Amino acid sequence: MNLLIKGIILGFVMVMPGMSGGTVFLIFGLYENMVKDILKLNIKPYIPLAVGIIGGIFVGGFTFALVFENYRDATVAFLLGCLLASIKSVLKDCPKINGSFLGMLIAGVVTGAIMVGEPLGLAMETEDVSLLVILIGGVLSSAAMIIPGIPGSSVLILMGIYDIMLFSIKELEIVNLLVFGTGSLLGIFLLLNILAKLYDKYKGMISYFFAGLIVGSSRGILPSTVNLWIVALFIIGFALVWIWSDKEDGKMLPRQA
Repeated sequence: MNLLIKGIILGFVMVMPGMSGGTVFLIFGLYENMVKDILKLNIKPYIPLAVGIIGGIFVGGFTFALVFENYRDATVAFLLGCLLASIKSVLKDCPKINGSFLGMLIAGVVTGAIMVGEPLGLAMETEDVSLLVILIGGVLSSAAMIIPGIPGSSVLILMGIYDIMLFSIKELEIVNLLVFGTGSLLGIFLLLNILAKLYDKYKGMISYFFAGLIVGSSRGILPSTVNLWIVALFIIGFALVWIWSDKEDGKMLPRQA
């Protein structure tokens, strides 16, 4: 029951841009053992956790979709604050910026700004969305989620399918959800080892590039109007993630043999 409850909290957190699932695993004291067990395909002990995560994602996704549908600008202002504040967690414990890191940061900003398409808004239909894109979104977001400090949901914003996945959860678009779930499993089991090694070796370069991606992709969740209420929600979202990032204990991905 303890793992189930932790899973529900994890699932809800994963839905929010800027909130790192890897950081929550660290806070709950699950991270290192879980990564080692996943690499050994020892997943039976984590079935209650997985069930809780799925439940939390559905509760969080449905809630955000419902609010999104009725209060678009208020929701994106809150999410924008969450997203930008996550840069603190992404760059935590990274070396100080130098010429190479600055280049990666700028490259990330440019890449993020180019890749993000239309401003985020709750999708009204998903029939024209490629299932391959949804599959890749599941692969990349779940793999990124495992790294403490990197928010997997931000990957979905970068790919322009965050609102589509919210819609899929709200309307129970089974095909999209199954394809995304398949991609998520592939990302966790196939890319975790590779990603762990790359991140361990090139932490600074990857982190500054991802921070740039966050800044560049943020143009996709800009509110269309600005008033005191919108500014207040932006500040609340920013403060929530900024304070949350302080809970991360700075543990790194375990080195792989």
